[in-house]
Amino acid sequence: MWHDDANPFTLADMNRYQRTNTSGNSNPTSNPTTRIAAPVTHGIVRNYLARSLIQEQQTMLQQCYDHLTRRTRNHQLVYTGTTALKLCYLETPWCPRLRDFTFQVMYDNRRQRPSRHDTGYIVWHDTAIRQKDFSDIQFVVNNTPIICTHPLVTWAALSRHLSQVEVIVQADAIVRATACPIHITTNDITTFLNRTGEFVGKNRCRAALPFLSTITDSPMEARAVLALMKVGLPRPQTQWRIYIPELNWTATVDMAYPEQRIIIEYDGDAHRVDKKQYRWDERKRQALRSMGYTVIVVFADDVLTADGRNHFALRVGKALHVEVSGQPIPEYRALLNDERDAANRERQRKMRQRKRVQRQDASGN
Repeated sequence: MWHDDANPFTLADMNRYQRTNTSGNSNPTSNPTTRIAAPVTHGIVRNYLARSLIQEQQTMLQQCYDHLTRRTRNHQLVYTGTTALKLCYLETPWCPRLRDFTFQVMYDNRRQRPSRHDTGYIVWHDTAIRQKDFSDIQFVVNNTPIICTHPLVTWAALSRHLSQVEVIVQADAIVRATACPIHITTNDITTFLNRTGEFVGKNRCRAALPFLSTITDSPMEARAVLALMKVGLPRPQTQWRIYIPELNWTATVDMAYPEQRIIIEYDGDAHRVDKKQYRWDERKRQALRSMGYTVIVVFADDVLTADGRNHFALRVGKALHVEVSGQPIPEYRALLNDERDAANRERQRKMRQRKRVQRQDASGN
């Protein structure tokens, strides 16, 4: 069983949380660090997600310990990216560019970057921000320090590799803190961005702020909300509570348009883990429909595929009796950043191709 030197963190200790700072200097081996233990959460679905994140953290912690024992240089590694997110009990974003690397390590000088198997390297130059309120996180396993970046430093460093949507989804996950014991608010994110210097991806991070006024209950719910907003549909209320007389229960639904009497429920794997929970969800939805509510159930492929998102938006638009414009309102136009970036990359690709053809034609004359 893994232990922090000061604070044991096990599945049996989910109800404990302690946070202590230690002083240090800019050397990664003695950076100010925060020691954390496992959290407590409530609710069947959230408990399932929390258990999953805690188990994933335990696995990653052992993998990092094994990774460090194989190192060939006397150089303390600082984990970041999805590795750091897992160590901090956080959900991870969809990031194809880094999915082939089990470990992601921070560096600020390319010439000092080691080459290690199964390891990706993410650049971050602002070391000052890691010395105070956003200090590194430290775990000690068998007298071996395992250090990772603070969740907001991790988010910022990852942003250059993420789409605009995933930058928003990850910020939502950090504030939600399903299992992460580090309490972070949207004000903390604003403070962090104001204190950091320029970095690739900072515009994406700033563009995420207007979307964090209401936090969702899971990354998939966040993606579902963004899918609706991206095509111009109004932003639904999230975690809306409604009393159901038939069940004598006040239920919380994922998304809702209360005035239009429309409820949207995301049905993920967590809902099917417990048979009682599955039956309860069905009874709840039947009762809501008998109360005159339209209940729309969405699944993973309704959110993760372009065709699914289009069909999902059309269903919601039809229920709302509004036309799907395909364009977000001005406040949320950042949701078009991914399409603009893709269009720019395509133009650059075609330009490079034309130049290659021109050079070939010139060399043939």
